[in-house]
Amino acid sequence: MTSLANTVRTTLLSAPEISRLSHLRRSTGLFSQEQPADAVYFIEDGLVKLTRNSSGGGRIILTIRGSGHLVGEEALMQEPTSYYAEAEVLTAAIIFRIPREVAFRSLISHPQFSGELITYLLKRRLALAEKVELLCLRDVEYRILHYLAELSQLVKPSEEGEGYQLPITQLELADLIGATRETTSTTLNQLERRGLLKLSRRMLTIPSPPMLVSAAASRNENGRAEAVRSEAI
Repeated sequence: MTSLANTVRTTLLSAPEISRLSHLRRSTGLFSQEQPADAVYFIEDGLVKLTRNSSGGGRIILTIRGSGHLVGEEALMQEPTSYYAEAEVLTAAIIFRIPREVAFRSLISHPQFSGELITYLLKRRLALAEKVELLCLRDVEYRILHYLAELSQLVKPSEEGEGYQLPITQLELADLIGATRETTSTTLNQLERRGLLKLSRRMLTIPSPPMLVSAAASRNENGRAEAVRSEAI
């Protein structure tokens, strides 16, 4: 993400049409689902979640993005369209709003930006494909371990040395991994007893992301071994 972020900072953010949205607080909405996609947003600092709501009342958090990421990429489509999900700030944030016209102008005048944007969008597509695989093929514990390790990369370690603090509720985590709140809560309590995380109000603290990665790998191997035993029977 660093290459794209640096290019955005040097080629786009100086345009007079760009709006700097600073001092944004948690729960601030950037755009709504089905709203006309008229701008793309660059996250300078903070976290933003993208949530998709179904007509039946269901919801899932598609992804959580941090510093150096874009949200609202639908605005970059050639034909006018609407936002697929709603974007909401998770932490205090600084975000730049880049109007659709400015983004298109930069795509034409800065080939480097175009190439890096294509790479970024392909990586996002692969990330969503991986999420589908996780939802279909992995259990809740593995999904929690995987996503908490991934989210830890988006925040800085705590100044108190307690690890990485993720400002996400258990309900939000459940929406992210596609599980019920009850199952998510039970699994988080089990992981806390194993020393892999600490629970507090509206916050999850990860003492060691590598420990989560190791636990996820072990969970994956155990799952494969169990599948082999089942096939043998």
